[in-house]
Amino acid sequence: MSDDNADDHADSSGTTGERIELVGLTKRYPGQAEPAVENVDLDVAAGELVVFVGPSGCGKTTTMKMINRLIEPTSGSIRIDGRDVLAMQPDQLRRHIGYVIQQIGLFPHMTIAQNIGIVPNLLKWPKKKVAERVDHLLHLVGLDPTVHARRYPRQLSGGQQQRIGVARALAADPPVMLMDEPFGATDPITRLRLQDEFLRLQRELRKTIIFVTHDFEEAIKLGDRIAVLRERSHIAQYDTPANILARPADEYVASFVGGDATLKRLALHTVGEIDGEPGAPADLPGVAPTATLREALDVMVARGSDRISVDGTVVTFAQLSAAVRAADAVDRQQTTAGH
Repeated sequence: MSDDNADDHADSSGTTGERIELVGLTKRYPGQAEPAVENVDLDVAAGELVVFVGPSGCGKTTTMKMINRLIEPTSGSIRIDGRDVLAMQPDQLRRHIGYVIQQIGLFPHMTIAQNIGIVPNLLKWPKKKVAERVDHLLHLVGLDPTVHARRYPRQLSGGQQQRIGVARALAADPPVMLMDEPFGATDPITRLRLQDEFLRLQRELRKTIIFVTHDFEEAIKLGDRIAVLRERSHIAQYDTPANILARPADEYVASFVGGDATLKRLALHTVGEIDGEPGAPADLPGVAPTATLREALDVMVARGSDRISVDGTVVTFAQLSAAVRAADAVDRQQTTAGH
């Protein structure tokens, strides 16, 4: 994580993330009887996206912010790729951890290019390299640099601003990203599009990501693993989405799953897994191949159609229903075999 190798690190493509280890992590605030976070042990594998989910006030965001030391731990240890985070200079640490929040936090007086280039400029990258990185990231998040680079945040929609927030967090090619309800302030349609775009990016980049959300369905869709947190960030269950849906550890975890576990399990599979027939009519309601089976069903119901378009192919309700039944059966078999 030293500044000396920042340029070399940023030049690599498909950079994998780095392992995060939390041991006995605790935060006590003066005057409070109970710690805000108490004795958290967590091991996040390199390249994994781990979602923290739990009720408001349980310590999700506090735990996440201790990783980049926006909040200083009272005790415990944090290691990233074997390095002791608490022994590092906080500013140096944060330049190598991407950070995305719900409020986005773009600087209104700076252009989009200037916002994205903040950290590379702090790391003293050559101007040409910063400009190339900005162009690359704008393309990566689906925005045209010739159109958007010179605009200001106020000239972009909420969804576009959120994409810029993600691009800025990726600017110095950090191995680790922290994301605090990054899509929570957007409307439902924009949120789904941002989730799909983010999943596409993660499949390509394989960063190590801690993602905080209140939305359990978002956790299921995005997470490689989910940490269901109780008060003081006590971990009720830390497992794959499929295992949590099939075998919640206790009644507390089951309350997040709810009574529609089968429907929630549909978020584990995408409609792109179905082989459709080519030649979809232009007026047919469509979804992206990355849409989950549940999202595809929702579109069919909302549009009153027994067919949808998926990347130019036609998928019927019968095919979708068969995929739902098959996916549910496979998930149940896998989780049963795993135990």
